[in-house]
This record gives sequence, C-alpha cells and structure tokens, in this order.
Amino acid sequence: MIIIDYEACINCGKCEKICPCSVIGFTDHPTIEDPDKCWHCLACVKECPVKAIKLRLPPHIADQRYEMLSYHEGNRVVFQVFRAGELEAEYSFEVRR
Repeated sequence: MIIIDYEACINCGKCEKICPCSVIGFTDHPTIEDPDKCWHCLACVKECPVKAIKLRLPPHIADQRYEMLSYHEGNRVVFQVFRAGELEAEYSFEVRR
C-alpha cells in the first residue's frame, strides 16, 4: 500500500506520471486510485523529490508494520526499511546512469 505524507508533498505530480499501473491519480494532489493494482515497484517512492511517499509492504512480502522508503542520493539509491515507524535497516547501492 502506498502511503503519502500530504504535509511533505509539494504536489509536483511526478508520482502519477511514473506509476506503471496507474494506481496514483492527480488533480490538486496525489490520490490512490486502485491500491490492489500496485506492483510494489517503488517507482513513485524513488521519483518523489521530497520523500513524501513510502510503500507499506504487503502481507505476501512482509509484516504489515514494515514500510520502505527509497530515494536517490547523488549516484546512489538508498533503501530504508521502517518497522512501526522506526528505522530498522538501510541499504545503499551505487547506480550507473
């Protein structure tokens, strides 16, 4: 399930444009249109310039208390795993562009 922090969101619309399965709609702000269609690909999470989107991992992947945040930091992609809101693990990988 996609979690949007509307206080942090700057309403840029990038999440709606990048979503490969059209789960995110956008009028004045992003909305979750059909969460069951989500592929859990993290495209919207990584594209968000202000880290306003997290992905709550679905039951077939992990416990529902886990959320994932992913973002670009220079030439690296950072994945952070949260459990009940607390940072549990962080992974960072160099990427080639």
